[in-house]
Amino acid sequence: MKLDQIGYWSEIKLEIIKEYANAYTSIMSKQSWCKGYVYIDAFAGAGTHISRRTGEMVLGSPLNALEVALPFTEYYFIDLDEDRADFFGKLAGENPNIHSYHGDCNEILVNDIFPLLGWDTFKRALCILDPYGLHLKWETIKTAADLKTVDIFINFPIMDMNRNVLFEDFAKAEPEDVERMSAFWGDESWKQLLYREQATLFGETHHVRIEDYQVLAKEYCKRLKQVGFDDVPEPILMRNIKGGPLYYLCFASQKSVAKDIVNDIFDKYRKAY
Repeated sequence: MKLDQIGYWSEIKLEIIKEYANAYTSIMSKQSWCKGYVYIDAFAGAGTHISRRTGEMVLGSPLNALEVALPFTEYYFIDLDEDRADFFGKLAGENPNIHSYHGDCNEILVNDIFPLLGWDTFKRALCILDPYGLHLKWETIKTAADLKTVDIFINFPIMDMNRNVLFEDFAKAEPEDVERMSAFWGDESWKQLLYREQATLFGETHHVRIEDYQVLAKEYCKRLKQVGFDDVPEPILMRNIKGGPLYYLCFASQKSVAKDIVNDIFDKYRKAY
């Protein structure tokens, strides 16, 4: 199975998620009413990566979650790649608390996993939604929000947006990429945020970009609040080695204590790096 090479900020992201996962299980293990605290990784990957900085192996978020000091009671790993899903399938064969799925995470989460986490189950979950690009659908986010039992980390994929959708001249974007963007966003209102009509000398009009990805990221966090996540801290921007934007790491919860913990973690890495 081919392993991904990851950059410095991806390693930071893994550390952030690991820190929160440890805090999460520590808190949930003390709640007498709680019948289970679940870890979900919707883009589980290969389990391990190779650091571009050092060339060494780096544990991915699923294996980090399996190694937290106070373990989660259940684990759900999803990947679209069959070989990667098989890797977690083998782990599931060794541990009945691990469940592996192969397929589109949007369908699997909404149809198979989230229904197990209703309010009346007295279970809570931490869900990692970390796609490489615009593969996540707003319907999935809304379903998680409606449950009121799930904390989520979300990759807001600036690089895919900039490469394939957010051209200065909107007409350059392919229809299928525009459709992916609207599915991720939930509707087409992102167009009004970024573009305005401009007349040409020949009497035609075309859409020209007037804003950038920062406006989108801030508005996306507002949408997370509007859909039902009451506590959404300011996201942290992840950059490549040259300082270019890769993605925002966003977090959403219905608990202020969760927001406070993530704020502290985000601020630590903002100040240190």
